[in-house]
Amino acid sequence: MKIYHRYYLPNTNNYKTLYLIHGLGEYSGRYVNFIKQLNERGIAVFTFDLPGHGYTPGKKGDIENFYEIYSFLENYVQEDYILFGHSLGGLIASRFVEITENKPQKLILSSPALGDIRKLAWLLNLFSIFPPLSFSNGIDPFDLSTDQKTCELYKKDPLIHDKITVRTARQMFDEAEIALKEIEKVNIPTLLLFGGEDKIINIEEYKKIKNSNITKVSFPKGKHELFECIYNKNKFYDKIFEFLK
Repeated sequence: MKIYHRYYLPNTNNYKTLYLIHGLGEYSGRYVNFIKQLNERGIAVFTFDLPGHGYTPGKKGDIENFYEIYSFLENYVQEDYILFGHSLGGLIASRFVEITENKPQKLILSSPALGDIRKLAWLLNLFSIFPPLSFSNGIDPFDLSTDQKTCELYKKDPLIHDKITVRTARQMFDEAEIALKEIEKVNIPTLLLFGGEDKIINIEEYKKIKNSNITKVSFPKGKHELFECIYNKNKFYDKIFEFLK
């Protein structure tokens, strides 16, 4: 499996290391502003594009096997690291922490896809005999952020797409439910951040999380992406940087 990856190093030799996993339909290059702030705080960032996303080869939106991603992470991460995941990336980060022995020092989940996130389940069942079949992931760009400029840029970005295959969707739904059921296996300090007005994932599922290692923070009026939220951007970043100290 060929994976396009990149890294950003701070201007110091004594740095912490953070691995970042992006969300569905997007790619790691969308996080350069966030990464710049991390670098300024002495944190190196390693990131990659998921299969079928960004510069990684493959059919758009097609992740053939989620466990190949977990295996890739096993070989990709080093020791003494921090793991960050947004949306689908948050799901992957959660599941990885649940199954790996090389756990990160800290875990940050931004609007992770956990629990019951099933949409169009009847459609998936109808086309289950065609696993590679693609369809729209149903994400409305204007449900992503309270910043309209960010939504417009999302629509115009040539590396962003709205595709997902049947097999990817089915795996994503299954893994999201397993991730929530096994959330007690997350035995490291974890910060879970989400918008109170998020329509992309099912934030009601977060209420089922009783793990004392996980600190949940909801941002009023916030949508799925809090990075550029006109109401919560600064508070969102402050929570992350405070957690990373």
